[in-house]
Amino acid sequence: MPASFQLRLLFVCLGNICRSPAAEIVCRAALNKAGLAERVMVDSCGTASYHVGSKPDARMLAALQRAGYSYGGHRGRQLRKSDGESFDLIIPQDEENLDDVQRLLRGCKAQIRPMSVWFPQESELREVPDPYYGDSADFDSVVLLLEQSMPQLMAYVNERLSE
Repeated sequence: MPASFQLRLLFVCLGNICRSPAAEIVCRAALNKAGLAERVMVDSCGTASYHVGSKPDARMLAALQRAGYSYGGHRGRQLRKSDGESFDLIIPQDEENLDDVQRLLRGCKAQIRPMSVWFPQESELREVPDPYYGDSADFDSVVLLLEQSMPQLMAYVNERLSE
């Protein structure tokens, strides 16, 4: 990672083919729009090795495309112990992944906070739902939830960058 990045974010889900790459893509777009892309590095990974080397799920790529995002070439990878030292903030998408990340990266320097921290106040959800066994509407809902969470996440990023 280039030394020029002042903040490094890592989104995490189970397989790194649905929620976490979507979060990475939506966040990267928000950072570009805010003029922060040169200062903040974004990546994603999964806690399991099922999809290492795979593209994101075609249904998620279609949902992202419908929302105006383009695929940047990401390939699935698994969470590494070194991620706990390489990233400043690790953002699991659900409670199970939060538990796994906390267990796997116990004592790391990175801050670990669930994506739900940045959900809109009116949201009744407590985690990003896994759309894998759902239909296209479930994938669209995940993209929308991530988009609705970006203003709060960008405020946090700005706060961290001004420290």
